[in-house]
Amino acid sequence: MKKIGLIIWNGLVYLQKCFIIFAGCSVAVLVFIEVMLRYVFRSPLFGVEELVVLIAMWLYFLGASYGAYERSHIKADIIHLWFKTPRSFAQINAVTSLITVVLCIIMVSWTFPYIVWSIKKGGTTQALLLPRVYSQIAILISAVLMTLYFFVEFLDYLRKSFSKDTASRSLPREEQ
Repeated sequence: MKKIGLIIWNGLVYLQKCFIIFAGCSVAVLVFIEVMLRYVFRSPLFGVEELVVLIAMWLYFLGASYGAYERSHIKADIIHLWFKTPRSFAQINAVTSLITVVLCIIMVSWTFPYIVWSIKKGGTTQALLLPRVYSQIAILISAVLMTLYFFVEFLDYLRKSFSKDTASRSLPREEQ
């Protein structure tokens, strides 16, 4: 069971990385094509901007969730100045991770009705007439992924805060 869970976890992260790379390259290529067509050939391509926005929404939000997976998201962390032991540091990180999980759950609870509303309204883009929900659903999927990743982070810090091994170790270099 653990092996299956690890395969699913790694597969999810791999798909996410692949899509981020594909989306980033697609946005760059589409913007380059649009600039060349508009300013060099004086003939802009109809609807490219809408396609770029749709892909960029996925890129930005999946990038944010991948940052949560990597634990490389932006932090304003000065707590290590007050708490010197690894155990107390892990306990504070567990609390902050739990707060983040709760905030992500709230974000999911807000985005789900938003997506349902968007589907009911049936809004489309102006030029290509693509359903707006195609880009908006990136918010929901990203929020679910961030909730998952922050929950795993919370469990990791919780485990470290109760571990006897944590009390005997010094803080890792990047956390000092």
